[in-house]
Amino acid sequence: MEMRKTLFCAVAVLAAVPALAGLRGGPVPAIDTAGIHVATYYGGRRASVTFTFDDGLLEHYTLVFPELKRRRLKATFGIVGSKVGRDMKGTPCLTWPMLREMAADGQEIASHGWEHRNVTTLAPEALRHEIERNDSAFADSLGLRPMTYFYPGNRKSEAAVARCEAGRVGSRLAQVSLGSKRDSAWMRRWVDGLLADGGWGVAMTHGITTGYDALGDPSRLWGLLDYVGSLRDSLWVATLADATAYRRERGAVAIEVMQAAGTVVVKPSLPLDSSVYRHPLTLVVPAAGPVEARQGSALLPVALRGGDALIDFDPHGPPVVLTAAPGRQRH
Repeated sequence: MEMRKTLFCAVAVLAAVPALAGLRGGPVPAIDTAGIHVATYYGGRRASVTFTFDDGLLEHYTLVFPELKRRRLKATFGIVGSKVGRDMKGTPCLTWPMLREMAADGQEIASHGWEHRNVTTLAPEALRHEIERNDSAFADSLGLRPMTYFYPGNRKSEAAVARCEAGRVGSRLAQVSLGSKRDSAWMRRWVDGLLADGGWGVAMTHGITTGYDALGDPSRLWGLLDYVGSLRDSLWVATLADATAYRRERGAVAIEVMQAAGTVVVKPSLPLDSSVYRHPLTLVVPAAGPVEARQGSALLPVALRGGDALIDFDPHGPPVVLTAAPGRQRH
């Protein structure tokens, strides 16, 4: 009875996948179907790191942004809307045109509140204003909604988190400071620890050469960026929105694996809001040979690492269909 049920499910799913009619691949190579899973981090990497910069200081544009572009890295910048184009306690802040340039480059622009107020002490109407006034400024000046939130002073409560995260992928809930007290050796040990433990680390920086807890000598930060850039194959350097979305999607997604008609079909199901949670997930497929992967009519890129095929897919999309890569079957 159980076997008939499994075969029925497989036939039903296969019948619903038009792409099967035009598959060019041969019979699927030996796959450990029980071993198919969603990778802990995007691209099957061992760990992840996120760089966040608070308060929208001018040096985040003049110093940090060029160094990120040079290394093809992305970070997240928490912006206090009322301070844009002005100053933060005497430290100059960047402007909306600068933020537009950064956003166009793929840097994440996050909300740090309209006036940098402690969200745990605000009455409901004041909290609404602190959040929504900043969202409106982003919409008017950047044409986007901030998808993550930084808590001023890192002060938060369960109720404030629920309110600040509404309609976003999440917020910054934990972080380590990369400020005046951190030297290059400590920074490297921190990254090495993430790789050893398979962890996700979120770094927080304010001032660079001036301002609150300024690094003073920015070369320590540039050296750290060089180091993480050299570890791209094993360390995912992600924005706060991307890393948070991936983790929450991975925690919520269910996959059903079926085998029929010379194919393996992986059917994803994700109950999260697809208008908010849009990051691809990485499927890990233990396979004895190269595979071709299709989702609907789209041919998906497949990376081979060790004995695994790594496939980035849309967790809200149709089933992923796996076959042997054309002309590369192993006998």
